Amino acid sequence: MVDHPPRVSVLMPAYNAQGTLSEAVTSILTQDFDDFECVIVDDGSTDRTPDILKDFARKDNRVRIISRPNTGIVGALNDGLALCRGEYIARMDADDIAYSSRLREQVAFLDSHADYVGVGSWVQYLDPDGDPIWTWKMSGDPQAIEAGLLEGNISGLVHPAMMLRRSAVETAGSYRQECIYVEDFDLFLRMSQLGKLSAVQKCLLGYRQTLTSINATRNRSERIAITNRILAEPRARHGLPPKTLTPAPVSPEGTLLEWVELALLDRNYKSARKSAFRLFKLRPFGPAFWRAKKMIISAYFTALRVKLGGMRSCVSKS
Repeated sequence: MVDHPPRVSVLMPAYNAQGTLSEAVTSILTQDFDDFECVIVDDGSTDRTPDILKDFARKDNRVRIISRPNTGIVGALNDGLALCRGEYIARMDADDIAYSSRLREQVAFLDSHADYVGVGSWVQYLDPDGDPIWTWKMSGDPQAIEAGLLEGNISGLVHPAMMLRRSAVETAGSYRQECIYVEDFDLFLRMSQLGKLSAVQKCLLGYRQTLTSINATRNRSERIAITNRILAEPRARHGLPPKTLTPAPVSPEGTLLEWVELALLDRNYKSARKSAFRLFKLRPFGPAFWRAKKMIISAYFTALRVKLGGMRSCVSKS
């Protein structure tokens, strides 16, 4: 282990993550910036996660492991934060992939923007197998981000893509157990009172999507109720009227259909076909499957027309 505090502490909670953990940790250890430690909290895993982590720690002294009984995400994050020594905290999840320049790009941003308390980045949505779906190119405008947070919108601040000033996280009060399921939104809302937030305008993280994620399926009503509660005080402080969000309907079919639409936007046809096949397995010949099939066929014909148009143009010029 390094004798001096590292510039960055990468904070990664892990729970039963044996299928994706090695790829996630390797993506951190092979960054083109090396002044960091990787603090990984094994949150009471019952699969091979502890063995995988021990193997990484034996091979690389930048890896620090905390193993303890399961408490959930908020407890894991706060226990990890207590051991982080870096000036900056880079969040990371055990199923995502940090692209090679992530730490360097975000350190450079925060080093040159002293009035910013955190920075995220564009993220590439990945399907459960790790194939690209779509790249989310969110705004980096701090005023737009703050305005979005005050409307109950995460504003593109993807939690595992964020790098935060440790001092600001501590001043804000870290993660709050009473805000479980929206602990990231709650922290960002409080940090926005201390300084600016932004996003590097480059894709620095592969953000894996699953149908079983908290954001996709679970505790929807509770999440909205907590968001409404924590919005009341900052909205009043900014002179904004009270706001009550309502849960939007969500279903596996709707999520998969959205993946098809997003994949086609970036011409990731393989991913679109896979999501359509998942729709077929979920509900054979259901309306969502037929809609996905129609969108894919239309996208192929559009791409073909564009290609043929380009070929005709080349022929006419010759």
